[in-house]
Amino acid sequence: MPTFRYRAYGARGEFRAGSIEAATLDAAADMLWAQGLTPFQMRSADQSAKPWWQRELFSGQRSLAADLAFFTREFATLSTAEIPLDDSLRILSEQATSLRIRALAGSLLADILNGSTLSDAMRRQPRIFSADYVSVVRAGEIGGTVGQVLEELADLLERRLEIKGKIQSALVYPMILLALSILSLGVIIGVLVPSIAPIFADGAKPLPGFIRFLMMLRSQWLEIVVGLILTAAVTFAAITAALKRPKVRLAFDRLKLKLPILGAFIRQHETARFARTLSTLLKAGVPLLQAATSARTVVGNRHLGDGLDVAIDTIREGAALHRALQAATMLPPMALRMISVGEEARKLDRMLWRVAVTLEQQTQHSVDRFMAALTPLLTIMIASLVGGLIMAVMGAISNISELVVR
Repeated sequence: MPTFRYRAYGARGEFRAGSIEAATLDAAADMLWAQGLTPFQMRSADQSAKPWWQRELFSGQRSLAADLAFFTREFATLSTAEIPLDDSLRILSEQATSLRIRALAGSLLADILNGSTLSDAMRRQPRIFSADYVSVVRAGEIGGTVGQVLEELADLLERRLEIKGKIQSALVYPMILLALSILSLGVIIGVLVPSIAPIFADGAKPLPGFIRFLMMLRSQWLEIVVGLILTAAVTFAAITAALKRPKVRLAFDRLKLKLPILGAFIRQHETARFARTLSTLLKAGVPLLQAATSARTVVGNRHLGDGLDVAIDTIREGAALHRALQAATMLPPMALRMISVGEEARKLDRMLWRVAVTLEQQTQHSVDRFMAALTPLLTIMIASLVGGLIMAVMGAISNISELVVR
């Protein structure tokens, strides 16, 4: 009978690890559940002995952000159906398709059955639930609208994943184009050039300079690759060490905001994340000061973040949100005007949501325009490089023809 290695949580949240014999993976999971354990990782004990091409490397492997979005959506669906909190988590812990989600739901259920609130149970797992997420859930508990705030959180997380996926998809074609160009250069340098070099030697003619350079690259490719890797590694290590210094990181983030195309893209993206998170918190009933403090944590650019910290201090002193942001941050003027209108109309949460949607659309359009310009530029550069190599080879072939004629 097959043996499966597992990692699981006990009824009190303690960590367990070991192995179990069962006919199938599902049967092993059922046996662990019967023992009061909540498995979050299981694999065949014999899998490590298989060749790498026979292993299920990607089975069940999803990002934590995707799992959290899926968990939130499923949890929201059950909660809005007026299913009690503990029953909702019990259903997720038993029927979720992902072992990670099962473990997460089981851990939350164990804490709730021990007397904790849902927000407190989530707060004990900061690696999964961020501060703004917990703040929204706590506000929903106070207002009795947990299902509603979970739906808003699910929309927020799914929108973040959608934007990330669009950006990654836009990069696929340029990467494929770059990979094919490298392959083409490898064929020219590694196959075509060496096949014509001996003809010059037989004819007692010196190799053309460019062909001699390509032959040198081919003969010393290992040293060149190792040198490039070492240079890249040293450069990366130096940059990483420098960016760990707060002043250097702050200066670097400030520089990124001043770049012509990248700076506008970063401002749009960061402002959209801040506005959508703040809107979600305000809809859940979180006070403005606390909501702004929590929403600030989603901003990755330190220069923008420092400006938001100053703005939050100004809000604490009684200033309006749009005035505080205008005085202390580099947010887009359009966003500041919309926030001002929302405050005057007392519909700040709705206007922030519109700000987020508008800026996300602008961000996507910026990505599309950048990729529309990048793809032809890459094509021209690669065609010029490959064409130059081919012309050099064709010139060498014409010299060969002259040797044959003579």
